[in-house]
Amino acid sequence: MESGTSSAPQSAAITFSLRGRPRAIELEAEGLHHPNGARFGGPVYTAYRDITHLASSSRAVWIGTRRSVYVIARRLFVDPHGPEHLVRALLELIARQPGGSAQLARMAQIEETARHVRPLRATWGLLLACAAIYAAQEIGGESVKLVGYFSGPLAADGDWWRVVTGNLLHANAVHLILNLLGLLAIGSIVERALGTSATVCVMAASGLGAMAAAWWSPLPVVGVSGIVFGLLAALLWIEHRYADELPAWWRVPRRALYGTIALSGLISFLPFVALGAHVGGFVVGGLAAALIAPRGLAQRPVAGALRAIAGASAAVAALAVAAAGYDLLREGQFAERHVVRLARLPSATADVLNDAAWMIAIDEKSSPALLENALELAERAADETDHAEPHILDTLAEVHFQLGHRAEAVAAIDEAILRDPDDDYYREQRRRFLGERDPNDRPEFPSPPPAPKPKTPDEDGLSV
Repeated sequence: MESGTSSAPQSAAITFSLRGRPRAIELEAEGLHHPNGARFGGPVYTAYRDITHLASSSRAVWIGTRRSVYVIARRLFVDPHGPEHLVRALLELIARQPGGSAQLARMAQIEETARHVRPLRATWGLLLACAAIYAAQEIGGESVKLVGYFSGPLAADGDWWRVVTGNLLHANAVHLILNLLGLLAIGSIVERALGTSATVCVMAASGLGAMAAAWWSPLPVVGVSGIVFGLLAALLWIEHRYADELPAWWRVPRRALYGTIALSGLISFLPFVALGAHVGGFVVGGLAAALIAPRGLAQRPVAGALRAIAGASAAVAALAVAAAGYDLLREGQFAERHVVRLARLPSATADVLNDAAWMIAIDEKSSPALLENALELAERAADETDHAEPHILDTLAEVHFQLGHRAEAVAAIDEAILRDPDDDYYREQRRRFLGERDPNDRPEFPSPPPAPKPKTPDEDGLSV
């Protein structure tokens, strides 16, 4: 039979014609054959007893089941009203099944849950905080990064706020946009399911887990991606724990979810990405979701303790930003104080020293005295790596060049070229130092080296 004839006998199949493959959705006595919702792959069979929720909109129809959610675009239906007819027919067939009345009652409860959507305060709050901090970076220059990036040695030396601010800073606009898109997409789904207080707790735990796992990172760490990974783990847990309680359009198809996790994991192995922070955020975020909301979705009563933890987390985050701001703005130029401090900090890694020296070298506001301090850091970083890392030698050359030491700059960049003769960036730097290229026309930073070479920082020397 064709779409809309749902009053057919139970033994007859009901067919909804589709454009493309498979050609139709077929409703049988105990289940239906339908597309899996993905561009590739064959049809899927779903028993009516496994359906948890149904919904249709101007764009698609959602079929929520215990094993996944299937999204079928409205444009695929030959009949313009096919999605509505499909939902109606499925509800009638579910009602005929053993236990169908109880199943429909549960679906009605889920539908009621879908109507009570609360504001996404946690997701949008964190998103706006990251955007505001990035605006401060653009206005305040490199000193904002220096005061806030995460470094284990600096955090242990008293800069406790870096455990928080490292999650809020970003290396560049692309880094910010990609992270915020992930935060909005994943955070909104998690917050709808768990509620604002629980989501804030997951975010806080993920951020702490990310920075703890990156404690021994040789590179400074910035970015909210550790929290995004924690939310991704929370989403995975929610999908497997609460699939039968969630509105279909609050869910992500499991193939897409697993694919996102796999792709994100692969990206984490890129040389300039903070793998430890991603792993730490994912593990701790998933554990936090399981611990703080073992039996509750957003519509269930929120424990006072959970609200208190969420409020305390937000207060600590605000206090951390304020502490970083105070350290940045208090008497004396921050960059000079920071360089002097790094010079006396024996636990500072070569990449942390190099990062600070590079930021000072490329900052047009750096004074000659500050550049001299940066030179001390760059020389120490080069010595500690036995002059074997071309990106560290490049920083040493850049500082020399900014100080007017052209011969020393050329000598340092020649060492970098010797270490990495295939990268044109260092040759262009040499041309710049020799006056064959505009001194203000710094070449584009080299692409990250392929594994198994050591990690290479991004343009600002940060692990993201």
